[in-house]
Amino acid sequence: MMMRRQMLLTGLGVADLVLVLLSLAVTMVATGTGVRLDGLLRLPMSVAEVLLLVGYLGYWHVALAAAGLYGSYRLASPTRELRDVACAAALAVLPVLPLAALLGYARVDLAFTAVFWAGSVAALAGGRRLLRGVGTLVRRAGRNLRDVVIAGDGEAALAAARRLAARSGLGYNVVEVIDAAGSGETAAARVISALARLEGVLDRQPVDEVFLAFPLDRAQPVMARLVALCEQQGILVRLLADLSERPSAWTVVDSVSGQAVVTIGSGPTDAVLLGAKRLIDLAGASVGLLVLAPALALIAVAIKVDSRGPVVFAQERIGLHRRRFKAYKFRTMVPDAERLQAQLETQNEAQGPVFKIKEDPRITRLGRWLRATSLDELPQLANVLSGEMSLVGPRPLPVRDVARIDVGWHKRRFSVKPGITCLWQIRSRTPEFDAWIRSDMEYIDNWSLALDLKILAKTLPAVLSRQNAY
Repeated sequence: MMMRRQMLLTGLGVADLVLVLLSLAVTMVATGTGVRLDGLLRLPMSVAEVLLLVGYLGYWHVALAAAGLYGSYRLASPTRELRDVACAAALAVLPVLPLAALLGYARVDLAFTAVFWAGSVAALAGGRRLLRGVGTLVRRAGRNLRDVVIAGDGEAALAAARRLAARSGLGYNVVEVIDAAGSGETAAARVISALARLEGVLDRQPVDEVFLAFPLDRAQPVMARLVALCEQQGILVRLLADLSERPSAWTVVDSVSGQAVVTIGSGPTDAVLLGAKRLIDLAGASVGLLVLAPALALIAVAIKVDSRGPVVFAQERIGLHRRRFKAYKFRTMVPDAERLQAQLETQNEAQGPVFKIKEDPRITRLGRWLRATSLDELPQLANVLSGEMSLVGPRPLPVRDVARIDVGWHKRRFSVKPGITCLWQIRSRTPEFDAWIRSDMEYIDNWSLALDLKILAKTLPAVLSRQNAY
């Protein structure tokens, strides 16, 4: 198996360099260097240039290997591989401009390197996804399997075996499940029993990997000895520790000076999709401000005519990771509304820590219409541009409301950027804080770009209905 794996890695390395060469050729044609597609194969090159190209391809291989791209990605997410490819390509493209300047290649400029980098990332990532797709099909057909042993505490070991069996595309063949719980045994006896059983399996048959599935509070005595046994025989060990009770929590393992660091969090973590969300925010906010500029000006004039005070009201609100920022809205209340709120607390109609009164005496004549149509929220497009908010996300709460939140899980809404619109706004907008928060948790746990677009599409009809808008 080791020889077959080495052959696969060699083939992958050659394929990577071919794709880099193709990306370089396409870049030369696309960026106006004077090279035509039909003239690439006839392009004259000196011996020195051939040697330079070969050396540069060798440098590419080193960069890809340094990024870990020839290690195991069997359990990795697609975005991790894309991130590693992008970093390796950036490192490999870095010397292009200095070398071009040194050798007098005037047409190799910043645009050339940017296109070369983007083309290389697209080609390498696309090629690898295609290869992994083929690999998944091969594994589902029963080929290229890795024999594994699972050792763990009772149900944890069985659950790990079921998860691996359900993911046939991963290519794991579970040859043994060792229950190290040992009902009625002492901790020392459990360690000895688990070690003996694992050693017996390793002596009887080849094993590629060992999965250890133990609760964290009982893991150390058994796991340390089992890991040491696997290290002696050069067998890969994977740890499956239940560190969070929340099924929606994500876990990432990094290292600091060789020591493992486990990071546990909740909410969206896909860097590529979050980057796409940010691009949508920038595009949507920019277009919105440009298209709505005449309407914004008319609203500003109407506010000045209707009542005294500033056009825009800036209020300190709580955003991502509980950081404070100034949220902007068209002013819909009298200028001293925040001071008057203390006198109206007994009339609060909302459940939970938020403050809402249907017939709030502080609201101006124009302000009531602006609130009913949600036009008062339009200045928050500036908050979206600055990165403090998103088009879609939980509504940002004032400092006063956040200080009154007394339920721990309610605060998980601060794990994502606040937004102008959200699930709660397209559903009922009722002043029931618990239902509001549950819709925010639903959004966080099920976030996707498709969900964002769905919420944006339903926002205008919800606004026009004016249901529970006050």
